[in-house]
Amino acid sequence: MNTEPVPASRPRFTRNGKTYNEAKYAKYKKSIEELYRKNFDNKQIFDRGEPLKVELHFYRGIQKSISKKEHGRRAMQIVKPALKPDIDNYTKAVLDGLKKAWFDDGQIVEIHATKDYDEQPRVEVTIEKINS
Repeated sequence: MNTEPVPASRPRFTRNGKTYNEAKYAKYKKSIEELYRKNFDNKQIFDRGEPLKVELHFYRGIQKSISKKEHGRRAMQIVKPALKPDIDNYTKAVLDGLKKAWFDDGQIVEIHATKDYDEQPRVEVTIEKINS
């Protein structure tokens, strides 16, 4: 997905007690769902009970307000984005958007996630069935 990763946000509450998600997160999640629907015809890829391994690589954009030297270090991924948002919130946002790929989130038994800087902000996702 070629867009700046967006972390999952906590649900917000109205005065009436109803819940909602922040607009930016809701839009991001919907764009993941639409991309999945477009590429996989909205079909469940993995059957119920199949154990799954998910690999996620989040590439954040490089800030414009840094020196050329620092920009180069980030572009070569020497410097890692050890700052907020947390990697688990990025992960939750993508998995929420991909909920149609599997029967239940409980099928995911292994996750590997990384954060880096890059000129092209994006998220790379690999999902594999684990042979058991």
